[in-house]
Amino acid sequence: MGPLRICLVSGTYPPARCGVGDYTERLAAALVDRGAEVSVITSSYLGTRPSTANPTVLPVVNSWAMGSGLEVLRRVLQTQPQIVHFQFPTTEYYSHRLFDLLVAMLKLWPRRRKLVVTLHEPATVKKSIVPGLFRPLRHWLSGAWTDALVVVDESYRDAFWTVSSRMRNVPSRVIPIASNIPVSEMHRDELQKLREQEGIPDNVAVLSYFGFVQPRKGFEQVLDILTLLRRRGFPAKLILVGDLSESNPYHRDLLGRVHNDGLKLDVKVLGHLDRVAVANYLAMSDACVLPFIDGVHPKRGSFLAAAQQGTFVVTTSTSKKGLFLTENVYYTTPGDVEEMARAVQEFSGRRLPSGSYPWPSWKSVADEHLELFNLLLTARDHTSRQ
Repeated sequence: MGPLRICLVSGTYPPARCGVGDYTERLAAALVDRGAEVSVITSSYLGTRPSTANPTVLPVVNSWAMGSGLEVLRRVLQTQPQIVHFQFPTTEYYSHRLFDLLVAMLKLWPRRRKLVVTLHEPATVKKSIVPGLFRPLRHWLSGAWTDALVVVDESYRDAFWTVSSRMRNVPSRVIPIASNIPVSEMHRDELQKLREQEGIPDNVAVLSYFGFVQPRKGFEQVLDILTLLRRRGFPAKLILVGDLSESNPYHRDLLGRVHNDGLKLDVKVLGHLDRVAVANYLAMSDACVLPFIDGVHPKRGSFLAAAQQGTFVVTTSTSKKGLFLTENVYYTTPGDVEEMARAVQEFSGRRLPSGSYPWPSWKSVADEHLELFNLLLTARDHTSRQ
């Protein structure tokens, strides 16, 4: 029969800075490792380089506007896929409507193949924001025509079902994400050298924050924690594994606060780093602080990236509370800066061997996808023989 042929469709793909694009790259590689033949259809204007290897990377979409529909379909069909797997949303879909009809257009094409959509966000309406009203409609347009739906968390499926009663008839599966960041391969002495290169004394706790700096991620609270620790005489420095840009008004306010609060010598912004470097800095730190405003979530790749290093993590949760020893994670109520600071004081430096807790792996993610794909194809073959 030959290898399973899968076409992944994503608006973004590395080097574009988008979590869904990174996810698509890791999923493609994991599916190839499991024996599949994978093609990736993505945007042509974000610096992605074509590749004829497996996975085959095809940065051929010049626009996600409606007028490009037939060209995108032609490119997808050229890969001769048995499975077409769409990733939704990415940063390139928000202002365009082509994606909303791609699934339906393929479903109506004479020669059918199985269509799968992964939802990376819930189908919810943002209160008082008119554009948010379109989100459930966009999910319905794609979801009503798909052969199966993948969600990264159970709550996303629940939200999807509220869009329309028909949505409950769409086969669905919850497949949690794995981390886009690998486990650091540095030994403790190498991590100590990295710390020394950053000029951090042994008696100073290294706090880290990783990810995009956005209001819902709560980075202001990391600065609150650092200020509290200083007042309490607890020596600590913060490394931000990410960007703060003067061109971004929100970032500009944060940079102003760092300066005005006298934190300039205690905060180092590393900017965008490659995956290996991210892993090494997370493994080197004594505590990774991730105070999500709405609590940690299974799709929080920054949390998984830090936790799988065995580094002590302080984060927020609406369901968990306190130190979970086997995870090496301390959970607090969102917004409880005092407790987060106390957790850093008491447990920073606590470590587990990397990989000792069974966080999701890309192998398991790929296996679950392949199981779903094969079920869909088996059902198709069974129907065609009747």
